[in-house]
Amino acid sequence: MTLPLPDDLLKVPHRRDVPFARLTTLGVGGLCRWLFEPTTEAEAQAFVRACAREGLPWRVLGGGSNLVVLGDVDTPVLRLALPKTVHREGTRLTAPASHGHIALAEAAAKEGLSGLEFASGIPGSLGGALRMNAGAYGREWVDVLARYRFLTPEGELVDKAPEPGEFRYRWSFLTGGRVVLSATAQLAEGDPTTIRKQVDDYREKRGTSQPLSKRNAGCIFKNPPGQSAGRLIDQAGLKGLRVGDAEVSREHANFLVNHGHATAGEFAELMDQVRSRVLEVQGVDLEPEVEVWRG
Repeated sequence: MTLPLPDDLLKVPHRRDVPFARLTTLGVGGLCRWLFEPTTEAEAQAFVRACAREGLPWRVLGGGSNLVVLGDVDTPVLRLALPKTVHREGTRLTAPASHGHIALAEAAAKEGLSGLEFASGIPGSLGGALRMNAGAYGREWVDVLARYRFLTPEGELVDKAPEPGEFRYRWSFLTGGRVVLSATAQLAEGDPTTIRKQVDDYREKRGTSQPLSKRNAGCIFKNPPGQSAGRLIDQAGLKGLRVGDAEVSREHANFLVNHGHATAGEFAELMDQVRSRVLEVQGVDLEPEVEVWRG
């Protein structure tokens, strides 16, 4: 099916029929029929306003690191292609949502600014990280967030400081048609050598405990309160469970990996089997941490 799109929407830079295998870290999925890649905030705003006016459904794609796509997607997909520049003002760093998350942690380290070390091993884009309030090692984005800019579902631009209730564990209100444009982190002056060592330590730790050499979408399920999803999956005896080329990682049970030719259907089946088995054995209904798109 091909959706009829208005002429003003088609003025926004876009591509047709792009495989999601190229757009996600997991490397599965069908075709992205309409991929819109605005290079300015104005183009992003034009996209959202046109879709709102026409009543068109659409989706936002970041770095594709926390996403499992099951099939072709006919609705327009927005992926920001804003210039990846970082601006420093005092101890604050501002970057566009399209900036690489790990690259931003590296930029902070080079500036001798502490606070983003936790982000050094979390892939994807800054916008995606803020949208899910990404975190690690006891820290999360809301801990350093000073201001952020986003578009409302109607395409209005908002620039504000975070408020209570807008962010919590692996969740933010930045869903339902809201689009992150940029974020400003409040950091602290630190010793560059110490910061560099912490960044390197975190990256090494993730490299030895997670299957970073294989295509994956990061942690698949959220940690239930007071528990570890990976430990629950491991205790259910599911490490190494395989459906086709999709497998529960033997290194970290909360990672599902693609051995090269996994299909979307195989990943869907594997996720269902893991969730069902953990519920049966542990009595815990795991909630996906990844976003799942169905065609």
